[in-house]
Amino acid sequence: MSPVVQLAIDQLAAYNAADLDGFCRCYHPEVVALDAEGQVTIEGIEAFRERYRPLFERGNFGATVDQRLSAANHAVDSEHFWRVGPDGVRTEGDLLVRYTERDGTIAVVQFLR
Repeated sequence: MSPVVQLAIDQLAAYNAADLDGFCRCYHPEVVALDAEGQVTIEGIEAFRERYRPLFERGNFGATVDQRLSAANHAVDSEHFWRVGPDGVRTEGDLLVRYTERDGTIAVVQFLR
């Protein structure tokens, strides 16, 4: 199994377990998150951690992967997610998530909605 595929599996398991530390360990200290247009939405692991902290503290969320493709140091997951917001409303949807591995961690993550 390629390193990027293992990272995709590990970060999803930590996400579903609401394990913020385990989730962040999968990501590079200089991680960059991109939106569908390629615009940077998060830079660096501390900003990444802070973006996810409220979700992980609230809990009541999860995701499954329907299909995963990989080539070289890239993986793309077809993901179905759900979460219950602070207002108690459940939302769910589908998206593609692209991961790029560098130095044994995920250096770039892009969310394609």
